[in-house]
Amino acid sequence: MSQLTTPHRTARLVALCGVGAGLSIASGAIHLHLWDMFYRHIHNGHLDKLFLAQSILCFVGAAAVLAMRNIVAVVADAALLAGTYGGYLITRYHGWFGFNPGSGIDTSWAAWSMFLEIVGTLLLGATAVLMVRTPRDAPTSG
Repeated sequence: MSQLTTPHRTARLVALCGVGAGLSIASGAIHLHLWDMFYRHIHNGHLDKLFLAQSILCFVGAAAVLAMRNIVAVVADAALLAGTYGGYLITRYHGWFGFNPGSGIDTSWAAWSMFLEIVGTLLLGATAVLMVRTPRDAPTSG
């Protein structure tokens, strides 16, 4: 269990955690903006609550990745970003509990959010793999 929860201290892994957390924060900020501008008024499928929850969870996930720098936090944040992207695809192509915008959610904010979520998921996934392969007593310089 300590392999999963012990923080990593190599410069490369700390940097990857920082970038991954930044992508998560950016996704959360976009969703908070979209919630504030539009989705807080859409109660079908609880989209108002889901957008706000996604924002909060992205900020919490980013803080966990930065503070803990372990596999559990990194994988959880990657799963959140992947799930957010999956939720977008489900909503766009199949609707979500009565809310079916069709192609009406093709905005620049949606495109940026998808980009951040895909890149964040891949980067945090790669970070988790590197964490498994990096010995605990590796030097902090690289």
